[in-house]
Amino acid sequence: MTFACGHLPFARAVEAVLAEAGVHVDRSEWELHAGGSAHIVVNAGHMMSVRIAKNPISGENVRRRTKALAQLPEFDFAVPRPLTPVIQDGRYTAVGMTWIPGAPRSPGPVDPRELHRVLQQIRHAEPSGAEPWLDRPGQHWGGHRRRHVLLDQVLPRLLPRNRDRALRAIEDLVSLETVAPRLVHGDLMGSNMLWQDDHLVGVIDWDHACLGDPAYDVASLGLWFGWASVGDATDEESCRRARLHARIFPLQAVAYALHHELDTAQVRQAVEKADAWFETRAMAAV
Repeated sequence: MTFACGHLPFARAVEAVLAEAGVHVDRSEWELHAGGSAHIVVNAGHMMSVRIAKNPISGENVRRRTKALAQLPEFDFAVPRPLTPVIQDGRYTAVGMTWIPGAPRSPGPVDPRELHRVLQQIRHAEPSGAEPWLDRPGQHWGGHRRRHVLLDQVLPRLLPRNRDRALRAIEDLVSLETVAPRLVHGDLMGSNMLWQDDHLVGVIDWDHACLGDPAYDVASLGLWFGWASVGDATDEESCRRARLHARIFPLQAVAYALHHELDTAQVRQAVEKADAWFETRAMAAV
């Protein structure tokens, strides 16, 4: 969305990044995009994107994840690549990234061949260059303690009638046989996939990329584009595993809100969505 930028508190940081890149884009051509709870993205005149961290912890993550983006392998779809060093301007940490054209698709069926293409390329990518800078699996909502977070902190917040269903979903996932870790995007929802007509042209927001179970990305696609599209895009075993991952996504959202100490209203909203999920959708995901 476009906006009047004169009073943006981070405008000076954006201009510092543009200056570093040798680019001038009038503020009237800036487009602000909410980038999640930790950062903001300003697209500057379809020339470059500037990512701004909202707090010091996010600033450290911007530095690390910028290194990961620089080392990701080449795909036949675009990913954001750093164009400038990470710049500190007062309390704001910012970096210039390549601008990627295209727009997200609304939830619903798409050409399975496009989903197959992105899944195959990510799964079979060589991640060794980026590995030191990638997240640990589930780092943003509990890391190696994520099972305990779900059991000890998330489950008790659900309505009593939903706790057994949620516990079963957690136990079913924990009991899955392990697979060799591969590169995983970690948030491959449709909002992070850019399309031109029916062709996927870019994948953005690699913040939670890690080495893990590729079925996690399949789960994200299944929830956004539908299991029919995903079933035609990958193998039966990946779909089976993905459905089990999908059942705990709402619980992860609660864990994320707690892990990042979001305000009470945001935590409550995440819990309400998780309760609604287990009452209406969770068992249909398997």
